[in-house]
Formats: sequence, C-alpha cells, structure tokens
Amino acid sequence: MAEKDLLPLEGNTNEEAANEAVQSAPEATQTPDTEATPSDAPESTEPELAAEAPEEVPQPEMAEAPMEETTPEEPVVQEAEAPESAAPELTSEPEPDTPEVPAEVEAVEEAAAAPSPEAESSEIPTEAPNTASAQTDSESAEDESDDANDEEKEEHEDHTADYTDKETEELLAEAKRILNEVSIEQARVPMLAIKDVLMPRWEEERAGALERFIGEGGNAIDFHYEQPSREAFYQTFNEFKKRRSAWKADLANQMSVNLDLKKALLDEIKKLAESDDLPTGQTYNEFKRINDRWKDVGHVPNDEARDLYASYRFFVDRFYDNLRLSQELRDLDYKHNKEIKEGLIAEIQAISGKEWSAAIGKDLQRLHAAWKEVGPVALEDKEALWDQFREASNILHEKRRVKQDVAKAANDVRLTQKEALVAELEVLAAEGAGEHGNWQKMTEKAKSLREAMAKVGRTFGGPSDVLWDRFKKAEKAFFKERNTFYKGRKNAIKEALEAKYALVEQAEAMATRTDWAEASKDLKRLQAEWKNTGFVPRKDSDKAWNKFRAACNTFFDAMRNEQGDVRATQKADRQKYEKTMNSRQSVEQARKELSQLENNMGFFTYADPKSPIVQDAMKKVEAARKNLEKAEAAHDALRKAQRDAAKQAEAAAAADAASAESSEEAEA
Repeated sequence: MAEKDLLPLEGNTNEEAANEAVQSAPEATQTPDTEATPSDAPESTEPELAAEAPEEVPQPEMAEAPMEETTPEEPVVQEAEAPESAAPELTSEPEPDTPEVPAEVEAVEEAAAAPSPEAESSEIPTEAPNTASAQTDSESAEDESDDANDEEKEEHEDHTADYTDKETEELLAEAKRILNEVSIEQARVPMLAIKDVLMPRWEEERAGALERFIGEGGNAIDFHYEQPSREAFYQTFNEFKKRRSAWKADLANQMSVNLDLKKALLDEIKKLAESDDLPTGQTYNEFKRINDRWKDVGHVPNDEARDLYASYRFFVDRFYDNLRLSQELRDLDYKHNKEIKEGLIAEIQAISGKEWSAAIGKDLQRLHAAWKEVGPVALEDKEALWDQFREASNILHEKRRVKQDVAKAANDVRLTQKEALVAELEVLAAEGAGEHGNWQKMTEKAKSLREAMAKVGRTFGGPSDVLWDRFKKAEKAFFKERNTFYKGRKNAIKEALEAKYALVEQAEAMATRTDWAEASKDLKRLQAEWKNTGFVPRKDSDKAWNKFRAACNTFFDAMRNEQGDVRATQKADRQKYEKTMNSRQSVEQARKELSQLENNMGFFTYADPKSPIVQDAMKKVEAARKNLEKAEAAHDALRKAQRDAAKQAEAAAAADAASAESSEEAEA
C-alpha cells in the first residue's frame, strides 16, 4: 500500500474550502503529484499533467550542532561506534513528487479550449488534507535529523580510525592541508577527528612532566609546561573555526534571501492555482517557469521550510487539479518515470549485497530521496516497482540492525570492564597511602588503571559518560591527596632543618661556657634533641651537622684542656659519642640514598625493563639496599659493644666497692 498522498495544509492554505470540495465530489481522482491506492479512489480517466516537485528541506546541514572546544585539562576518552544512520525504513511507497512534463505541451491550449466529453463530464476536486500526514511529516523530519547526526558520528569515527597511528607532526600538517585544501563545509569532521587524537597525547605528555616536577620536589601550583605542537594546532584550529563561522553566517544570509524569493514565487503560483480560468499552454509555461525558479533558488531556514513547502505543494496540487492533458502525454510521463524508478531499483539492489557501512547508509538515504522525487507511474506498475525497491531497502536495514546489535553487545562488555576499573580506582582514592613507599606503589596502580581504561576501547551511550566522569573524579581526588602528602612532607623537612639550625645556634653559644658540668649536661641534651629533629636531605643535613659537631668539639676540647684528670674520660666519652653519631649518620645516609634511588625508579615506569639505563638504576637500588643493611648491622654491633663495656665497667665498680667494704670490715 502507498503512503498518504497529500501533505497537510499549512501556511496560507484554505483547509475549509478543500474539505467542502471533497464532500461535494462523488469521486476523488489522484493528483499528478501523488498516486492513490486502490482503497482511496479509482483511477480517473481525466488527463493529468505532471510537474517537478519542490526541493526537500536540507535537514542534515541545518541540524548540524555548533562546535565546542574541549578544555585541554579534560582529556577525553573516545567513544565506541555510534549507531549508524540510514534512510527511514518504509513499509509502503513514499509520497512521490510531481514529475517533470515532457516538452510535448503544444496540445495544452487545444485541450483547454476544446475539452473531450469525458473531461466535460467530470471535474477534478481538491482532496482534503490528511491530518495523519502532518504527524508523519513531523516524525520524518525528526528521523532525517537523527539520521544526519548518526551519519556524522560514523564519518567522525572513520576519520579517527585513519588518524590514530599517525605522528603528531603528520597530524599538524594534515590539519593545515584540510584548512587550505578542503571545503569548509567538509572540513569539520576530519578536523575534529585530528583534535580527538591529539588531545590525549598532549594530556599524557603534560601529566608525565607534572609527575616529574612534583617528584623533584616541585609544587603543582608552580608547574608550567609549554607544548609548541599544541599551540601550533590551535592556531590552525582557531582559523578553521573563524572561517566556518563566516561560512555559516553567509549561508544563513543566503537562506534568508532564498526565503523572500520563494515567498514571492509562492504568491505567483497561488495566483495561477486560484485563477477562475482553466490553464492553457501559456499558463503551463508560466507554471513551469515558476517551478524551475523555485528549484533554482536553494535552501531556506528550517523553521520556515515545512510551512513554506506544504503551502507550495498545496497550490501545485490545486494547479494540477485544474490542468488537463491528453492521455498520450500522461502515458509518456508514466513511461519516463518508470524508467527512472527501474534505474533506482537496479542501483539499490546492487548495494544490497554489500556489508553495511556509513557510506552505504548515505547511498540508501540518497536513493530514498530520489525515489520520493520521481513522479507517478501507471497503476499496474506502481506496486510491483515499489515492492522491488522496498525489498532491497529492507535487506539493508536488516544488515544495519544486525551491526548495531553486535556493536551494542560489545559496548555493554566494555562498559562492564570500565565499571570494574572505575570502582577499583574509587577504592584506591578512598584508602590513601600514609607514607612515601605506599604512595609510590599506589601511584603506579592508578597509572595502570588509566592504561587499562584506554585499552578497553571506546564506548557510547549515557553510562559511558557517567563512568568517565566518575573515573576523572576519583583520579583527581587520588592525586590531590597525593600532592597534599608530599606538600606536608616538604614542610616537615623544612621544619626539621630549622630545628637543627636552632640547635646549632644553642651549641655554638654553649661552646664558650666554663661551667663544665652543667654545660656538658646541656650539650648532651642538645645532642639527644638532634636525634629527634626528623628527616632532612643529606646535602642540607651535613652542613648543619658539621656546624653542630664543631661547636661540640670546641667545648669538649676546652674542657679537656681545663680538666687534665678528666680529659681521658671525656675523650673516651666524646669518641664513643662520635662513633655512635657517625654510625647513626651512616645509617641515615644509607637510608636516604636508598629512598632517593627508589624515587628515581618512578621515572622509568613506562620504560623497557631490559633497557641498560633501567638495569643500571636497579643495580644501584640493590647496592644501596645492601649498604643500608651493612650500616645497620655495624650500628647494632657498636651499640652492643658499648652496652657490654658499660656492663663490664659497672661490674668492675661493684667489685671494687665490695672489696673496699670487705677491707673496712676487716680493719674494724
């Protein structure tokens, strides 16, 4: 069955008059613009004239969404294959436009001046508008807009796949080539595809530089990183946006001019359609002139197009209702239209054997639009031709549905994988590390989760956007907590260094004191406090330690010179203390060196483990670890020897005391 024939009466049409005409007519004959179904009305014996229909609304271009530039700080995870677009799937023949009439129009005046008896016995009434047709047209326009958006997504994905493996410099050169050589209306999709490929590279490069900067003790607030390739691309991209804005402004202005021209043509065709005189050959030529000018004018704004075209179609139908041609001329027109439709059938049957793709979808849309524009054919050929066209179209739509189902199933699997990765990162961000070693391990884990997220592949749909937002939020929270930890660690080092220098000042002040007993106690107290000041990098700690030790040595040297009998004991104590402090310093130094080397290993996260540089760094870490173990063992041995010596001294003193007591008792 064919679709409803007439468009709804909109704009300047007279719906009540048309309805009255239908009610007063015993039988409605089909207009040349449409083909009535057997259930609608019997074919009229009245000769009819076909003419070309007005152009279709340029839905894809006007439905184009404005371009927005993504912020560099927000890398974007690319999406998976979006559902493909195609011409709307039909179960009945679409409404054909009125065909162009052959050149044999010399008989128009004769037919109008001397109508046949059959012509005199019947009138061609105006069919009433079908209210259901309005809803169909609205839904069709939405489908065309959705199909245009789907088609642009498919083209964008095709370009992204072509650019993924290219180097950055090649993509910059390609962007300039597109700007200078590709038409501005065709350049948007490849330009955005290049941008989608470059943005993650720049963000990864900047993130790596920031990581190194922070690892070297820098503050994220002070971080600045220049990317010449990024600046070069945005110079090209901004010029492209400037040109495209100018092009769209010119297009809008041209459409406004076209609207005024078509409104004037609509008034002219209205006069012809509502004329009391029957059309003649001269009238038909005037109609053809108006119709040709209408087609040549071009597109109009979308918000005006539907009413404008519906009104124009109504008056074209009214004109054809009043126009009478010979059966021979109509048969010639039917034959011409049949040949065109047979060519379209052959073309759609040829592509129906191919796999579905974005290009096939565009071809299918084009063929459906071309079929709709072809005029009517003889009633006995109508259903057979449409069945052949529809069968090939349904084959392509079935292939499209199969491909979309496969893409959706794969997308669901990838979404499940991403959900697990996001949940793992959220747990990681909530736990926190606590100390430096754990932060290093957790940072590696966070990086591996981002890499796994990228390896999963592109996804589409609402859940994909939600997952990506959750991932970015968790990642941002994790690194914010990490930066807070290292910022606090840096402040703690600064406070420890200040405390050491405060002890140096006190020790230097005590170095000149002569109250040896009290000064010794105070100096030993400072030495005990020194041990608890906290961690400081060796290059800063050594400077403070040398000053502190020099002040202590100055005091003890003076005390030894002043106290001869106590000198040996003090010297032994000082040597004992220095040995202990030196041993402790050795342990601290070995531990710091090991920590620094382990931190440096973070820069080789993505390097080849077999690389000579990585191997050498690993050897240094292992050597530092052994050195630390050796220093700790030596320190423990020294402390044990000192404790044993102290115990022996205490035992000897106790023995001397016991001997003295025995002597006193013997004397008593």
